[in-house]
Amino acid sequence: MPPHPPLDPPLDPLAAPAPLAAPGPPGVLRAAADLLWPATCGGCARPGTSWCGACARALGARPARLELADGTPVRAAAAHAGPARELLLEVKERRRAELRPVAAAALAGAVAALPGPGGPVLLVPVPSRRASRRARGGDLVADLAARAAARERAAGRPTAVVRALRVRRAVTDQTLLGARQRRANLDGALAVRGPAPQAPCVVVDDVVTTTATAAEAVRALRAAGAVVLGVACLTASVPGRGAAPGPAARHAWADGG
Repeated sequence: MPPHPPLDPPLDPLAAPAPLAAPGPPGVLRAAADLLWPATCGGCARPGTSWCGACARALGARPARLELADGTPVRAAAAHAGPARELLLEVKERRRAELRPVAAAALAGAVAALPGPGGPVLLVPVPSRRASRRARGGDLVADLAARAAARERAAGRPTAVVRALRVRRAVTDQTLLGARQRRANLDGALAVRGPAPQAPCVVVDDVVTTTATAAEAVRALRAAGAVVLGVACLTASVPGRGAAPGPAARHAWADGG
């Protein structure tokens, strides 16, 4: 048995996975609608393109730099506001697969912004619950991590994905929980499956809000003996740079599906 069995069909570490198509009639109807009407920008709803130049320039123009309580660095492509927030919602909640490469490129930028070890790096996605994977057509965070790793390798930085974390106990839906309640809810909720990863790790999530999930992932990895460089995400809540995300952008593995 491999040391870190995947939660979903394994992601090829040598190539970015193909976009996940929406199954069944809704996917067919959406494809037909795209032929009849121009696409709209995922960041500003401008017609005629799925991602416009203005939103592309805005995404990553002001990367967010935070720290966990223990000093672990957190890097986000952008604050959870404006086009970055809309991009996340389009990809996560509205299942716009054509925008996943855009989100993955931004995530790769966040990974590259972390202090590097000068050698191979493992991206460790925060695990998602089975109900969330069904609702969103797969494990979004793991998919974005695989795409980001492929971009890092293309840039000459050896990077792979390992699904080293698992949920060890049930957690409460975090939608209405405050920061202190979230920390209590997640305390000890994650564990490492099998031996600790042998290369330096970067925890990957789609959005960081109160940092409770990121801190628990880092704790679990370090408790198992892993070296954690930091946390990378697409968006993060930063005081003064956008409000905390609402229910649509809460963490995938603890959101009640």
